Amino acid sequence: MSKPEFAKLNLELKAALAACANGDAKAFKEVYRLTAPKFFAILKSQLKDTEAAKDVLQEAYVSIWKNAHRFDADKGNAFTWMLVIMRNRGLDRLRSEARAPVTEEIAETVPDGAARPEQQARTQHLGAILERHLAKLPEQVSLSISLNVVQGMTCREIGHILEVSPNTVKAWVRRGLKKLRADMPVDSVSAVL
Repeated sequence: MSKPEFAKLNLELKAALAACANGDAKAFKEVYRLTAPKFFAILKSQLKDTEAAKDVLQEAYVSIWKNAHRFDADKGNAFTWMLVIMRNRGLDRLRSEARAPVTEEIAETVPDGAARPEQQARTQHLGAILERHLAKLPEQVSLSISLNVVQGMTCREIGHILEVSPNTVKAWVRRGLKKLRADMPVDSVSAVL
């Protein structure tokens, strides 16, 4: 998907989400038509399960419908706003599947692998710093880095979703990471840790 096509998609989604906020079901169908194939591919890659991806996709679209009034075009574009909802629903599903059933006995020999509160706070702080710096990058570059680094998707998969060549995605990721490294020196990140 070229930059003008991506911009056009976001304009269409912005208008459709505004109509959804006013209860326009026809506009919601348009939102679904414009985005469902891309989001389904992302969820399927994230969850590694077609049926789970379908379920999460449906749940996420219900959330988008109910929260369309919360979308603020001044804070970001529509596709990214929706992508965050999709990704979070996918992560929620993965977390719920990873939980072990509660048992009566507590094994004292099993180490607690959960992050300590101070480590969680540092991780959240680093995430906020990274999010600010990602927001400074062009939208497609930021999205490509997020899908590649956070979701673990390949450049080929991202290229298929964004309708560009894998080489274009590789270039976006490479240039974007180079820019992030320049803007976020390792010394300042280490200080947070």
